[in-house]
Amino acid sequence: MSRSNKDVGGYRGRRTVTDILRLIAIVLAVIVVLSVAGLIYLQRYLVYTDEGPKLELPPFLQSLRGEYRAEEPGGSASLPDPGSLSIDIGPAGSQSEPQPQPPEESAGFAMALPVGDVLNGTASEKLSQAGAEAVILEMKEPSGKLAWLSGQAMAGRSKANSTQAANDALRQWNQGEVYTIARVCCFRDDSAPYYHNSLALRRGNGNWKDELGLRWLSPAQDKNQAYIAGLCGELAALGFDEIVLEQFGFPIQGSLDKITRGKSYDASQFTAQLEELLIQVQGAVAPYGTKISLRMERDTLAGAESSSGLTPQLAEQYAYRIWVAEDGLLPAPRDLLEQAGITGGADRLVSIAAVRTEGSPVVQAVLPAA
Repeated sequence: MSRSNKDVGGYRGRRTVTDILRLIAIVLAVIVVLSVAGLIYLQRYLVYTDEGPKLELPPFLQSLRGEYRAEEPGGSASLPDPGSLSIDIGPAGSQSEPQPQPPEESAGFAMALPVGDVLNGTASEKLSQAGAEAVILEMKEPSGKLAWLSGQAMAGRSKANSTQAANDALRQWNQGEVYTIARVCCFRDDSAPYYHNSLALRRGNGNWKDELGLRWLSPAQDKNQAYIAGLCGELAALGFDEIVLEQFGFPIQGSLDKITRGKSYDASQFTAQLEELLIQVQGAVAPYGTKISLRMERDTLAGAESSSGLTPQLAEQYAYRIWVAEDGLLPAPRDLLEQAGITGGADRLVSIAAVRTEGSPVVQAVLPAA
């Protein structure tokens, strides 16, 4: 029986030798074209050296064939891993070798302790445990209370004194090797104005009080200046290495407009009166070699307040060091000193920080390395 053409469908018959040769020729042609293209592309990475031509492949091609290493005798070392490169960008943007940095000179570390730690003999151990090289003792508090027995008549009448035993312990302590700093809160004083109304900053018929509800002695009064200078002289005689004056100007916070104007509060005389105070204080401590430093606020250094009477010129002339709280704001305290015209830079700056340890804030300060 005969078959119709439909029965054989798409049958083309067996492949002939000619068809196979034609396929091989096409494959070879493709290989040749790819090889030529590859050689042309890789020619840019061919480097001619004294030992002959070498192929230096780019990193992405090296990763395809494994890490490239020169195999010729005396060949170049393997390429470094990009992650191990250290690039130092110079000022002009040029690339240079990293330069070793000299070690920073360590600064002294001062730690605030209660005066009671000196009296009970635990101060040395606490300083040693903290790695501190200096101690800060608050000797006159904002309350007006003193941490020693003063011979000043105003201290006795204001019931601000401590005991003779404190004097003896402090004098013995200060004969040791630890650098000891006394904090003195000068005119913010909640005790003396209560007993000496004529020497206080006044508001109407009563004592003026600041934002903390505390009274102030007037920095303008000669008796008040003599009182502060006398206290500093006594601390110097007890052997303190440095005294930091705090609140030694006119107040800058609170209802200043409520202060009674007059002899005790005349803004035109503020700066001159503070200079008189600083001269007296320097004279009182001079026989003992004690240094007088000043605690200053950011606004005062930046020139943003004029109520205190303190100027950068006074600080430049009379302060051994400038103590400034580290608040994390810009400009940094060191830059503030420079902008205010206070010379010495880091050699005169003491940064104050309050660190919370076991639930209690501990005042610390970084002293200049010198």
